[in-house]
Amino acid sequence: MRLDGRALAPLYVALAAFALALATPPGDPDTYWHLASGKWMLDHGALLRADVFSSTVNGQPYSVGEWFGEIVLYVAYLAGGWTGLVVLRGLLVAVAAFFLTRVALRGGTPVIIAVPVSCAALLLSEIVWTDRPHLFTLALFPLLLDLLLTARGGRLGVLLGVPPLLLVWTNLHGGYALGLALVGIFTLDALLERRNWASSAFAITAITAFAASLVDPGSLGLGAAAAHATAPPRFIVEESPPDVTRPAGFVFAAFIIGTLALALRAGGTLLDLMLLAPLLWLGLSAQRQMPYFAFAAVPYITTALPRAWSPLEAWLARRRPYPRAAVVGFGAGVVAMALVGLALVPSAPNERAYPTAALAAVRSSSGVLLNEYDWGGYLIWRAPERPVFVDGRLFPFLPDVFADWREAVELGPHWKDVLDRYKVAQVLLRPDRALVSALRDQGWRVVSEDAVAVLLERPR
Repeated sequence: MRLDGRALAPLYVALAAFALALATPPGDPDTYWHLASGKWMLDHGALLRADVFSSTVNGQPYSVGEWFGEIVLYVAYLAGGWTGLVVLRGLLVAVAAFFLTRVALRGGTPVIIAVPVSCAALLLSEIVWTDRPHLFTLALFPLLLDLLLTARGGRLGVLLGVPPLLLVWTNLHGGYALGLALVGIFTLDALLERRNWASSAFAITAITAFAASLVDPGSLGLGAAAAHATAPPRFIVEESPPDVTRPAGFVFAAFIIGTLALALRAGGTLLDLMLLAPLLWLGLSAQRQMPYFAFAAVPYITTALPRAWSPLEAWLARRRPYPRAAVVGFGAGVVAMALVGLALVPSAPNERAYPTAALAAVRSSSGVLLNEYDWGGYLIWRAPERPVFVDGRLFPFLPDVFADWREAVELGPHWKDVLDRYKVAQVLLRPDRALVSALRDQGWRVVSEDAVAVLLERPR
């Protein structure tokens, strides 16, 4: 029996990605409040529809979507602690890698082209390999793309899986809006191509998928999800435009240049344009969206590259199948990588950037605490006794509370009014904050201090 390198390539890439995704411990500040939200919902047997974590918007209704994603994260934590979260991350990255490689191999693309291009896109996506519901979108986007390309190729039966997929995705993460956009683009392509039976199948799928996305008892809502994607908050690093001086931004730029060069040389289809143009705009709008342009560009690049360069096409035509020993050896290597990754999977989060030294003092004190934005989730999880001022959920605090927070920590003209209006008893901030120096001068007492954080208390 001859092993088929093409058939095994998606599995091999998935195993390698799984191993790499296990390499870093948890540490994203949003992981903590997602876990706390999932815990609250399981403990109370209800969806979390109002704030219970802050002193500033307590009791106010809100939804950031992702309720089901938060529950899945917390179940992974219950099953294996922080290790369980890391393994879940590895599995979701592996799903993304598997279906992205399948997409890259379409049209008979050789493995020697499909695998490197897929790996480059996965390398770019590493910026969102954090333990948050966003990982579900990272996994489901290439899965849906594979389903839609398969249906476009003639196997329309796979479209039956699209509405259920969107139903689940809607409640896992707000990125389901990307999935609906994909379905809409492929439906428009079928209508413009006037493929009657395919057009009807895609149209029915699009309508059903949209209806499924409305079955969302706790999700963000399509309008809010789209609005957040089109107008991201620029003061958050991951929502800022791409930076080509950083590795991810450089790879993103390489995908853009490569795609444009191939378009000029080899052309493309109307679907390529409808798919890549909006995703390029989205990727240029925020760093966290860059991987989706790269994922969608993968099948275009792998099919257009041989057409654009005839010597490469001729060389590929002369190549022989990979020998059995090479296929087996490569497979053994990636299996070993996955096993080593599992053996060395982190069992605790990296909390060096958090105020660990001040935690005991925070938990034993009372009153309104004004905290660093990035530490809000950590405090929600590690010090549930003390409601936070702001945290990474962001939406409940916009615009007023977040504006007041910035006014205070950046020492705006009304910073004293903010502290008095909210009756702030303590502040927990980085030592280099302007407010810290001002409060020292005002006689606020230092309760705890190290290189990471300063906890100051209002004088009595």
